Order: sequence, then structure tokens, then C-alpha cells
Amino acid sequence: MEETRLVQATWDLSQCKFKISGDGMKVLLEGLREGVFRGIKCPQCGTVYVPGPTFCRKCFIDIDEVVQVSDEGEVETYTVELADVRGNPVEEPTISCMIKLDGADTWLIGVVEGIDWQKVHVGMRVKCVWKDASERTGSLSDYTRFVPIGD
Repeated sequence: MEETRLVQATWDLSQCKFKISGDGMKVLLEGLREGVFRGIKCPQCGTVYVPGPTFCRKCFIDIDEVVQVSDEGEVETYTVELADVRGNPVEEPTISCMIKLDGADTWLIGVVEGIDWQKVHVGMRVKCVWKDASERTGSLSDYTRFVPIGD
């Protein structure tokens, strides 16, 4: 088993700029209301962005081909929250992951439940758990969590 490393640090993200085009986010949120993940695909290089920008970050061309991707994927990286912001232990650890959905070249953030936090690993297969269709509103809360699948 790989050694787990604990990094005690803070990262200043104030100089970083993150931009998601409103159109790309709209594509994602409309799909979430229907219980599917959608992104935008570059016709030149084939990169699928979820959520999608309106330009390819590799080819620097405008893109607008909407594609559906799977609600299954794999954990790219993760963190386990064992304490609250004040350092007090929490009753139930939270496993926050970056998940690359099958068919996408980018990742989403989600919480993984249904597994002991010490058994989570990079490459672990997960599946999205959706809210009931009558409760979906076209927001990021329409998918509630991810759960492990397979071995």
C-alpha cells in the first residue's frame, strides 16, 4: 500500500484566475436537471470539457458541440476531512474528490460516500447518485454524491 502523506500548508489562490463561461455552465446545469452530465467537445482535438468553456484551451478555437458523458468515472485525487476548521475531530470524515467522468477530459468535484476513508484511492471507480427527478432544479446540488463501484 502506498504511504499516505500529510501536507500541513496553506495555498494562496488569490492570484489564480478561474473562468467558466456562462454558456458552458448552462449546458452542464440543463443536463443536471435531466440527470445527465453534458460538456462541450472540440471538433479539432476531441477534448471534452465538463463544464465546458466556449473555446478549446488547447486549440484556441471556438467550440459549441454539446456531448453527453457518463455519470461514472474515476477518482483523480482526493482529500479527507477529519476535523472541522477549528481542528476539532468530526464524527464522520468527508471524502472530497476530483472525479474524471468517463468520456470527459476534465474533472468535477464531488463527495464520495459508502467507503472507509482509508480505502479510497486514486483510480477508484465511482458512480454518481442523483436526487430524485422531481427534486432536481438544474443546480450543482442535483448530484448528491458519488459511491464506489466495482472492486
